[in-house]
Amino acid sequence: MNSDEIIRKNIGLKIKAARVNKGYTQYMLAEKVEMDEKQLSRLEAGKHFPTLKTLIAISKELDMNLGDFDNNRDLKDVAYYTLVDILRTATPKELKKYLTIIKTIKET
Repeated sequence: MNSDEIIRKNIGLKIKAARVNKGYTQYMLAEKVEMDEKQLSRLEAGKHFPTLKTLIAISKELDMNLGDFDNNRDLKDVAYYTLVDILRTATPKELKKYLTIIKTIKET
């Protein structure tokens, strides 16, 4: 999973959690923010990034701030999964280099 996928999933999970907490169905929220229910479903599933206009409408309806979607809090997860992706596709020679670099950084 790359960092964009992680961010999309986190945004979708935050929207879904706030929607459920407010007692809305996907249909109800989609109606209130004037969007297609299938589009909302794709956002909640992390398949697409919302536009800023959509994110503002959703956040207002769900009593959220745009800051609630700040993924810097999730940066550790993004960094972890990015490193995992890099290591998973590395050759044995590259892995040896990466390990040397990581050990050097850790020692400083």
